[in-house]
Amino acid sequence: MRCTFLLLGVLVSGCGYHVAGNQVALPSDVHSVSVGTVENRSREFGLDKRIAFAFEQECLRRGALHVTNDPGGGDAVLTGTIRRFDSYPVSFNSSDAALQYEATLVVDLTLRRQSDGAVLWSVRALREVEEYSASSQVVVTSSSQFQRGALNATDLPNLTDVQLAETQKSLAIERLVQDLARDAYDQMAEGF
Repeated sequence: MRCTFLLLGVLVSGCGYHVAGNQVALPSDVHSVSVGTVENRSREFGLDKRIAFAFEQECLRRGALHVTNDPGGGDAVLTGTIRRFDSYPVSFNSSDAALQYEATLVVDLTLRRQSDGAVLWSVRALREVEEYSASSQVVVTSSSQFQRGALNATDLPNLTDVQLAETQKSLAIERLVQDLARDAYDQMAEGF
C-alpha cells in the first residue's frame, strides 16, 4: 500500500503538476520586480496607490519574486491603467432606496523587462466585482465577509445608511484590490 502512494507521488510530481503561483513562468533572468506607474482614470482617489501596494504585498507573500522599491530597479516593472471603477445600486427596498451596491474595477496591466523593454506579460480589461450593503437591513453579520471587516454587529444600529454604505464601499474596494493583485499574480506566474 505504501508503495502505491509512493509511486503515485512520483508520477504526479513528474507530470508537471504544481501549486498555482509557486512557480513563475517568466524568463530565467527575471528574479525581481518593481511597480511603476499605475494610471488612475477612475474618479476613486488613491486607487492607483492601493493597487501598487497590493501587488507588492502579493509578490512578497508568494516569495517567488523579489520586490524592489525603486521603479527602475527590478529586472521587470509592472505598469498599468485603471480603466474604470464603478459602483451602482443593484437592490432596492419598496421605497426605491438602495440596499446593495455592486462595485466593479477594470484594469490593464503590463510587465516589461527593464533591460530591453520587452513585454513579458500583459492583460487587458482584468475585471473584479464585489457587492456591498448600503443598509443595515440587508447586512448578514454572520457572513465571512462581514466577519473580516472592521464593523461589529452592535455598531450597525448606530450608523446611518450613508455611513454604513461608505464603510462597506471602502471594505469592498479593499477586497477588489486584493483580488486583483492575486489574480494578476496568478496569471503572470502561470503565463496566461
